Amino acid sequence: MAGLLAFIGVSALFIVAGLSQTSRLAQYERGRALLEASTVRVAIESSLNERISLERGVVAFIAADPRIDDGKLTDFARQIIMDDTIIKNLTVLEGTTIRFVYPYEPNKAALGVDLISMPAQAKDVRRAMTSRDPIVSGPHALVQGGVGLISRMGIFPIGPSGPEYWGQASIVLDSEAILERTGVANHPSLLFFIDSGPGSSMGYSILYGDPSILDRDPVVLDVVLPGVTWSLAAIPRSGWNTFRGLAAAISAIGIAIAALAGTAIRGLLMTRSALKELAYHDQLTELPNRALFWDRLRVEANRAERDGTCVCLCMVDLDEFKAVNDDLGHEAGDRLLAEVASRISVAIRKSDTVARLGGDEFAVIASVADQSGVEEVRVRLQGCFLEPFDLGTVSRAAKASIGCALFPEDGPDVEAVLAEADRRMYHIKHGA
Repeated sequence: MAGLLAFIGVSALFIVAGLSQTSRLAQYERGRALLEASTVRVAIESSLNERISLERGVVAFIAADPRIDDGKLTDFARQIIMDDTIIKNLTVLEGTTIRFVYPYEPNKAALGVDLISMPAQAKDVRRAMTSRDPIVSGPHALVQGGVGLISRMGIFPIGPSGPEYWGQASIVLDSEAILERTGVANHPSLLFFIDSGPGSSMGYSILYGDPSILDRDPVVLDVVLPGVTWSLAAIPRSGWNTFRGLAAAISAIGIAIAALAGTAIRGLLMTRSALKELAYHDQLTELPNRALFWDRLRVEANRAERDGTCVCLCMVDLDEFKAVNDDLGHEAGDRLLAEVASRISVAIRKSDTVARLGGDEFAVIASVADQSGVEEVRVRLQGCFLEPFDLGTVSRAAKASIGCALFPEDGPDVEAVLAEADRRMYHIKHGA
């Protein structure tokens, strides 16, 4: 039986090791995909922000002289757009109505249109009337035909009482050209899905890709643009590698080793574990004993001195415990001790320590910030004795005297603080 248990244990270790290794490789694969997707995200953001910065120039140009004629606007727009195939057109609104568009011929149908009357664009038009920052939205169906992303920005010339809203400048961008140029549409190793999110002006809008990618555990990044954040999801073109073959190979090697070394390994581990348990834990309550208590107390004291924090030390002594043994027998007394240990262990934090020092005396070590933390620990310990204890044949209420002290406030070393906590505990017990 010992050999069989050791065989199972060591085999399990190798199986876990195999799974852990495949997990690390899977994380590496995800990290690589995330890095490649980040490169695409940066390309999208820089490509769009580069064009949006041109829009700022248009706004500044018009804000300097809102009465500028269309001829000068055309020359200026021509210089800005030049041969950039991503920019579909440049539009100027006076108020909320399109006054100017470049290039003229393919976009002249948009002149004179009040964009407030366009439900898909009205929200962002109104936002631009109160903001001096660019706002990206879309893709939108354009008045003059086609579809495009729109970046718009309010124009606020300086009037007698300061900046006053005059109109807006907007640049319409070819979303397909952007995705092509930034590698989304033709990436060699990744498949992408991009949506403009539920907070966009058109509600939830798909910009590119197959939504089923979202069901295949993609890496997800935010594409942050002025006024909007897109979500970019990516997966490998061939899907995620599960590395099952590697896990199976490692598991097979582990099973072979376990068959040869099971008995020796199990014997060593069980002996070591048993000796450690006997040396540092109380057999009745399974709590740390006095030896382990002192070790942990000194560790916490050193940490407190290093970090500038404090250590709360509480001594807990059961009241009238002898009466329980006399009235109900030692088995009931042992059960009471075990129940008290269980309640205190639940009441304190996992990072704290509760130990049985002997008899009916327990001690608690808790890291705290100041004196208020001591009171919090005391209240938790007192709460352990509010309900009766199940002693098997009967239930019986129990009380305890609790004395607390704070290191280093109540003593120069842990021995002095422990003595102070013990003194306060006996003072409470005597007062009771």
